[in-house]
Amino acid sequence: MARVRDMPRRAAPRSFAGDVAVVTGAGGQIGRALLERLTGAGATAVGLDLPGACPDGDDRFVACDLTDEAQVRAVVEEVGRRYGRIDLLVHSAALSAIGRFEDHDVATHRRVMEVTHLGVVSLTLAALPLLRAAHGRVVLIGSVAGFAPVLGRPPYVAAKHAVTGLFETLRPELAEQGVAVTVCHPTFVTGGMSEDVGREQGHARATTGEELTPDDVAVALLAGIARGRDLVLVGRTARLAWVVSRHLPRTYRHLMTRRLRASAAGTSTAPTGARG
Repeated sequence: MARVRDMPRRAAPRSFAGDVAVVTGAGGQIGRALLERLTGAGATAVGLDLPGACPDGDDRFVACDLTDEAQVRAVVEEVGRRYGRIDLLVHSAALSAIGRFEDHDVATHRRVMEVTHLGVVSLTLAALPLLRAAHGRVVLIGSVAGFAPVLGRPPYVAAKHAVTGLFETLRPELAEQGVAVTVCHPTFVTGGMSEDVGREQGHARATTGEELTPDDVAVALLAGIARGRDLVLVGRTARLAWVVSRHLPRTYRHLMTRRLRASAAGTSTAPTGARG
């Protein structure tokens, strides 16, 4: 009788109990959902955001301007003194600007890049020793705009492409140091982020497909992290955009152009401040 070979077993999803987790943009919708989910899972969660976004009386929050390197270093040093390590660093903070290329000056592009890309660089550099100590994981909450040409928000797309490219490049380098990298690309999320400037009339934010709740993103991201995934695509639109933008780029550009024209005509009724 032939011998039946044992089937390989999948590793059990990791638990977050006892982890030290740092989440940026924690006063925003996605950051706050992550903070609550991590706390509920037994992690010690530290939420970073600007002073005005940190709620009174919640000692999980620490005021920090990610564009100020001295503040970033000081906050990381305090986390190190208090906990000795960082098991999970989640970059949720980002800034957008809606409109066409000529609607925004260089100062707007610079501000979006400072928060969305350079703030991530600053905090990751400062936190690396504590991440190495824990053999931890650094997570970027990206966007469809981080891998595909989403029209109607050039400064944001540029910054998201920059930071996504950085993390894809860092993955093998940090793996040699025992630090894992996960990139999460959600589709459009209601209430997910701030915008740098007010919109001109006729530039309502266009969305394609379903809009997710911040908690949808938090649940999907933490499930992906628990299974050690390098890439987490959240929402059917994000998964479709990932495939179409790579295999049918002309079709993807046509669809995005059609959406931009619809937005310019004032047909979009998407809410302000949604992540995309």
